[in-house]
Amino acid sequence: HYADPNYPLEAIPVIARQGFVQVASAFSAALAASILTQPLDTIKTRMQVAKGKPVFFSPVAVAKELASTSGLFKGLLPRIGHMGVWGSVLSAAYEYLKFVSRKDYNT
Repeated sequence: HYADPNYPLEAIPVIARQGFVQVASAFSAALAASILTQPLDTIKTRMQVAKGKPVFFSPVAVAKELASTSGLFKGLLPRIGHMGVWGSVLSAAYEYLKFVSRKDYNT
């Protein structure tokens, strides 16, 4: 019944809305971070595992590598999944600890 477009948002439990926001935030942050850092991480890893003097020290070789983006985004989906799940768990743990460690001075 939550999928019904006419279902009022206020009727959805607050905890469910907060959970959805946390998961959506974690995966959108993982998507942005992965897309921005994956090419640089790929080049760094290739430089680290190269035998002898890597060809990546040449600016021309780096430009060629960046121009051909086919291999630069290899492994992007598992990285997004890993970072999204980890971000969701971390965010949920933070929110829980924030809730249980608050002081209620009104009682």
